[in-house]
Amino acid sequence: MKAGNDIITLTFLFNIFTAIVFSFIYSSISPHNFEPMSPNDKLSYIDYLFYSVTIQCGVGLPDITAVTNLAKILAMIQQIILMGSGFILLQLFYKK
Repeated sequence: MKAGNDIITLTFLFNIFTAIVFSFIYSSISPHNFEPMSPNDKLSYIDYLFYSVTIQCGVGLPDITAVTNLAKILAMIQQIILMGSGFILLQLFYKK
């Protein structure tokens, strides 16, 4: 079971890393790609990190909406990465 725990730990760390990388990507592209819930709000790095972690966890969308095709494609890529890591964990448990 040690190998299984190692894979779970590595998958968790991979997902944290992925969320951080995507938050940097989101914050580095034009802010016009995202729209906050309140039009008067200016998005900060924490907002992009929150958006990225929320997508990576698969729990839904936060107070920010991707409004351009670029932002939507990036969010979909992040979601596909999440599905892939979930698939790896499912494969681990079904092999036992």
